[in-house]
Amino acid sequence: MTSSTATDPAEPGQDTEADGTNRSRRPPKALLVGGAIALAITALGVASLIFGGGSASSNSQGTVAREGHAAPAFSLPELMKAGSVGIPADGGAGGKPVVLVFFASWCGPCQREMPALAAAVAAGDAGRAAVIGIDGMDQTQAAKSFVTRSGVTFPVGVDPSYAVTSGKFGFVGLPETVFINGRGIITSIHYGATSPALLRDGVKAFTR
Repeated sequence: MTSSTATDPAEPGQDTEADGTNRSRRPPKALLVGGAIALAITALGVASLIFGGGSASSNSQGTVAREGHAAPAFSLPELMKAGSVGIPADGGAGGKPVVLVFFASWCGPCQREMPALAAAVAAGDAGRAAVIGIDGMDQTQAAKSFVTRSGVTFPVGVDPSYAVTSGKFGFVGLPETVFINGRGIITSIHYGATSPALLRDGVKAFTR
């Protein structure tokens, strides 16, 4: 899948990729404390594996998403209502394709991406695929306001410590979009903002 190219200059808190795509990498300072705690917990876990006779490398296998490989399974609490969302071990609910949209309210490119992307999903551009949002390292009220303002109708999972965004999929910058077929295999990963056209192109692979 070819990444889109942003024409806006990089904003504070963004990195510009080699292809010119801007992705937000820096959440508000208040949220960095939670991230630091999560990293400390991860470090303790790795140390435990090493000194406890386990293998850190074997523990990390399958935790970084790659095209052509099985999608990591996960479950997250829903943002807008009670319940949970996620990916079962086979990658799709009864063989149904899935599109994961990773975003946050503090992410500049996400703010520009989401209204059009949400409208495209509501219009049926994702076809038979289930679309799930993953809101990373965000404040609850800010996330809810962003989702409502952007017209998001698909379920959104809350990932306050990047346990799924980074821990399972290996993402640091936002936004990202992951396309998973009904067999649970990642068909493509789009780094940066996803347009309605890129959404339609991504789901076409499910019918091939």
